Amino acid sequence: MARRIGAFLFALPLLLAITASQASEQSARWLSNTFRIDPSISSVTLIIEREAASPPAVLIRPDGSKYYSHRHPDDVSWAATDSRDVITLWQPEPGPWQATGKINKHRGISLYSVFDLDVAPLPERIFQQEVLKLGAELRHNNTRLDANYYLKGLSLRAQLMEPNSKGTSSFAPTPLVIGDFTDDGTGLDDYPADGKLTAQLLIDTLPGEYLFQAQISNRVLARTHEQPVLVYPMPLTLAFSTPEEDGNWQLDLTPGGDLVPESLVVKGELTTPAQQTIAVSGTGKHIRLPDATEPGNYYWQGHAFATTREGRDVQLALTKQLLRVSPPVNLAAVEFKRTDGFSLKQLLAAMLLLTALSAAGWFLYKKIINRRKNSLEQAS
Repeated sequence: MARRIGAFLFALPLLLAITASQASEQSARWLSNTFRIDPSISSVTLIIEREAASPPAVLIRPDGSKYYSHRHPDDVSWAATDSRDVITLWQPEPGPWQATGKINKHRGISLYSVFDLDVAPLPERIFQQEVLKLGAELRHNNTRLDANYYLKGLSLRAQLMEPNSKGTSSFAPTPLVIGDFTDDGTGLDDYPADGKLTAQLLIDTLPGEYLFQAQISNRVLARTHEQPVLVYPMPLTLAFSTPEEDGNWQLDLTPGGDLVPESLVVKGELTTPAQQTIAVSGTGKHIRLPDATEPGNYYWQGHAFATTREGRDVQLALTKQLLRVSPPVNLAAVEFKRTDGFSLKQLLAAMLLLTALSAAGWFLYKKIINRRKNSLEQAS
């Protein structure tokens, strides 16, 4: 069941019925970029369309004070692009408000309420290096809204937060961005501009406990969505065999207990030392690789597809790996050639004899020196 992760106000300036004269007066005020907020409104979101490459608008409160994109209270969220301001006011002051600036004459200002962003929940068990498809929709009641219009110039982002369980730091952990929601028909998004946002998430992080968030980068849309997730270790290990003399080698996969071994499918690419990229695909735990016919550096990357024991289909990103293939070693014995008619055995025997004679001569020399020394001492 999709979870509601944010709420905006989607309402026209007056929520109660008004007379014809009041409607005429309201229309005139609307043309002058003035709008009224009813006392019953607890929050409201303004979308102000400006001329291209114009500075952000200035918001004037009923008491005459001003809000700016760079200077406003904490209960105001303000996102500005080169042609649009998206402003959310919490507990706004009732009464007439006004926006000034180079506001577009045709589109002007829109106010919204009950603006829901629904995101499908993540699976209960996700894996390190898993690739996930996650959907989201902007809705008003039962109507799906045009995401490209409401998110123009903004980024709906999926990220993981690592809980600061030790509480030793006063700073919030830096979020790890794992994907962006799009509606352009690229990546895992099925159809462009159908109002169904899709994010392709890559869980490229260490195993552990995290907090999943989906939010606009400026925190206007999805400031409250959170889902605790537990990332499990990569359920697949890879090993490459040593190429044989004819270059035959393979990729060996060892699935963990979470995966059904017979369901394994691998698709990837092997880049040779000559920078030739060869497509590789196969099923099962042993995947035949293109023959390593030349020594040098080979590069491998790809994806594995499998089914878990619970019946969920998963996709795992296999990170790029460098494989070094050494040239074949000549194991033939080194032949020692004869020199001056002597064989190897004769040469070794001569060297041993020379060593023995040298040692005997040294001891004889030392003995003669010591005898002479003793004779001189006795004569004195």
